Amino acid sequence: MNEIKPISFLSSFLLFLIPGIVFYVVIGYVVPFVSAITGMTNYLVWLFSGTLLLFGPLFFLTLLLLKKDGFELNLPTIRQRLMLKRISLKDMLWVIAGMIVCAMLSGILVAIWWIFSPSFDIHELKQMSPIEVNPLTGSERIALLFLPVFLFFNYFGEELLWRGYILPRQIAAIGNYSWIVNAILHGIFHMAFSFQMLFFFMPFLLFLPFIVYKRKNTSLAILVHFLVGAPTQLFVALGIIV
Repeated sequence: MNEIKPISFLSSFLLFLIPGIVFYVVIGYVVPFVSAITGMTNYLVWLFSGTLLLFGPLFFLTLLLLKKDGFELNLPTIRQRLMLKRISLKDMLWVIAGMIVCAMLSGILVAIWWIFSPSFDIHELKQMSPIEVNPLTGSERIALLFLPVFLFFNYFGEELLWRGYILPRQIAAIGNYSWIVNAILHGIFHMAFSFQMLFFFMPFLLFLPFIVYKRKNTSLAILVHFLVGAPTQLFVALGIIV
């Protein structure tokens, strides 16, 4: 196993910024353009364009960076270098406790926002995301077969790069504060989202790198990221919630 080399702040910044710009362009321009000329809903277009233009490339970028660093692209080496480990009972307790704390803190942040902005309506939370998630109806429901592919690259692909590849190199470079820097840069990746949404979900942005930093297990970030994002997308796509 090769030694994990420190990463410069500029390099890690660019590894978050450039995909963030792609994210912004895909959400803000590609999705509405393709939706307008095809008649497909924004969410349906997002499933395919997000996978092909953003999350899929992030997954393969991680493998290219590992190869560039001199690591063999075999399963044992990839799992060890990217800290992909089995989730123990103690790990699950960390996940459960952390998500409860983050949910409470997010609720407090929503309350603080409401105190300083009395005109804020809790129903505005649905409109804060730039990704318009619509129920899939009729023939569109065939896209549900593609949804697992999208979710895999979205959550597994993202976390491999952010927490599996970049975070250990940030730890080697700056040590104890690496997870905070990682969280801030992850926020930059989400520049397409509103400031409100990033503010409300700040506890989760911090928790993702923190739990990997403490437990040395990227699988935990994949699980947390999936639990935070996937159920809502699935329920909306199925029309269970609107």
